[in-house]
Amino acid sequence: MTDLTMSVEISRTSLGLAALEINDHTSYIVAGPEFLGGQVAWDRSQVSSPFVDGEVTTHRRRQNVSENIAVEVLGDNTADLQSNTRAIIDAFSQDSFTLTVELDSSTSVYLCEAADYKVVSSGPRYVANQLQVVFAVPRKPMPISGDI
Repeated sequence: MTDLTMSVEISRTSLGLAALEINDHTSYIVAGPEFLGGQVAWDRSQVSSPFVDGEVTTHRRRQNVSENIAVEVLGDNTADLQSNTRAIIDAFSQDSFTLTVELDSSTSVYLCEAADYKVVSSGPRYVANQLQVVFAVPRKPMPISGDI
């Protein structure tokens, strides 16, 4: 089985901070059954005629994609967990930011907007100084740099 290395960074330019690595396996681990699996859909303008079957697309564009990104947030203690949680929520709450994904030697950069989120916690997770934050991230349908 091949080992893959994955780095995921969120720019924090509007916060005046350096990019935040969210897959460092120290404070954050990207989780979930899929990552960057959002569906690209076309917004189509179509015309029809009562005398011709079907429609004809006059123009189309890709709509924004909504990505579900789950991140396990870790801490050495409760204060550290709260600090790491606040940092990642602040990063994903910026009006706009870039999400840079490096998978082995392939890098893609996506332009994203402020994300909706929910914090998933339970007694055992909290005792282990761990919780999960699931973000619904609106992003442009195509990367601004790199592969699809």
